[in-house]
Amino acid sequence: MMHSSFPKPLKWALTLSLVSILTGCFGSNTKTEKTQPLPDWVTSPPKDSTHLYGVGSADRIENLALAFLQAEQNGNAQIAQQLRTQVSQINTQDTQVTSTQGNEQVSKIHTAYTRVTTAPIELEQTTNVDRFVDTNYVYVLQSIDRSRIVAKLSDALNDTDNTIRQQSKNLSTTVNQPPAEDDWRIYMKLIPHFAQRKSYEEELQLYSTERTLAGKADQDITDIEQQLSNALFAYGFDTSTTNHSQSLASALSEYGFTPKNNSLFQLRSSTSISTETQDSRSYVFENGTLELLDPQGDLLASWTVSARGIAKNQQAAESKASENWSQQAIEAMFTWLTRLD
Repeated sequence: MMHSSFPKPLKWALTLSLVSILTGCFGSNTKTEKTQPLPDWVTSPPKDSTHLYGVGSADRIENLALAFLQAEQNGNAQIAQQLRTQVSQINTQDTQVTSTQGNEQVSKIHTAYTRVTTAPIELEQTTNVDRFVDTNYVYVLQSIDRSRIVAKLSDALNDTDNTIRQQSKNLSTTVNQPPAEDDWRIYMKLIPHFAQRKSYEEELQLYSTERTLAGKADQDITDIEQQLSNALFAYGFDTSTTNHSQSLASALSEYGFTPKNNSLFQLRSSTSISTETQDSRSYVFENGTLELLDPQGDLLASWTVSARGIAKNQQAAESKASENWSQQAIEAMFTWLTRLD
């Protein structure tokens, strides 16, 4: 059996000395480890005429992938804010208003546009340019190629304008003449095209680098829109023979149409109601048909609609049911009139 030649006190001293040396070495390595400096793009994102950049950050967590995802979302939000700020500044600078249109006519035509469901266009997505991991945070540099988006939207806008030009060739009057009654179908089908144009124009203004509003219509397109505005104001819908004259007239206005007696179109309605009371509340159910007659008095189309109203008393419930029924009926009529098939 072998025995150490060192006395026990000396052996313990050597052991402690070795531990101290190793600890010192490890500590020295930790102290000399340096954190990489922040990249320049964190505080000064790149700038150029074709791209927009946004810097996003997030707390550094154990799941770095999740941290970077949050940072990218924040970077995308920064790009969106830049776009909103740019459009706001341009809108402030461009205060031109078409003086040939009355406020009521302008309001009607734009109200009609908002009621049309426009087709979305697939645009470029933001991309990640760079990433950086710091001690407590992660950073990302996001970018979007606005030049590609502008080109795509410009092409779509030009195609829409050409469609409007082609369709307007069938109109029998010009911008300086009253709209012809027989042209009502053409005008109704122009509404969704101009609504689509407005949608493209707004997106183009969002991404364009021009100092003025992008997507501004050529004069011939402006003239056609003026004709459409005149037609919507001149053509009317007579609700006087319906059992919901006021609520239907109100709904017509919300869709950009003009309610007035002895007008181009006549509406007829026939409805019935049923009531229930539950938990001290009145429920009124209204079912009925709305009919649209053409200038010659012939039936163009009809829609069967069901609606309900709920209130503390029956009179208020009936009023709400009437309002809801009228809204749904006019919505169905508007969709039919502006269909493109």
